[in-house]
Amino acid sequence: MNVKKWLLTHFPSLKKNETIGNALRKMRDFSCDYCIVLDENEKFEGVVYKSSIRDSELDEPLDMYITFPDFYVVEDSNVEEAALMLIENKDQILPVVNNNAEVIGVLTVQEVLEAFTELSAMDEQGTRIVLELEDKPGELKRVIDVLANNKMNILSILTLKENDKRQVSIKIQCEDPETVANLLEIYKIKYLSIIEEEGF
Repeated sequence: MNVKKWLLTHFPSLKKNETIGNALRKMRDFSCDYCIVLDENEKFEGVVYKSSIRDSELDEPLDMYITFPDFYVVEDSNVEEAALMLIENKDQILPVVNNNAEVIGVLTVQEVLEAFTELSAMDEQGTRIVLELEDKPGELKRVIDVLANNKMNILSILTLKENDKRQVSIKIQCEDPETVANLLEIYKIKYLSIIEEEGF
């Protein structure tokens, strides 16, 4: 899913010719520890972090404290890619830029967690089925066909490989776990758990 759905468009930014004092004021106003730095043409210049400027003089120029991040994402990146970058970089934020190198927003760990909450349909009411299937073509299709043929709408599907098996979590639009369990038993589909989720 595209990062644009979850990015923060209200973030602290300033020009590279500003002072340490201005940067600290922006961070205080936004209750954060970073500022996005732009050049004279409003293009992405880098990031300045509170940890690198906290002991500096307030009237000192910002220039020498700007770092260009190893990782940033473009507007058509997907949120899974952003999550991987945050893990690899162990940083607080990912700037998001458009094709003109203009910063259109930022992603933090919070936004990525919100994205995965939505992608797993945790925010919707329904029933979650957890299965353990053989990791081979056709196994998941059989389950999906059974649900579809019985008019059960699928809200999300997540999979996790474990050894030669694959755990599969399927959230469906049904509020009666017992009905789902009976259906799977009729078709001899083994499941690990079936849990009703209220959503939020």
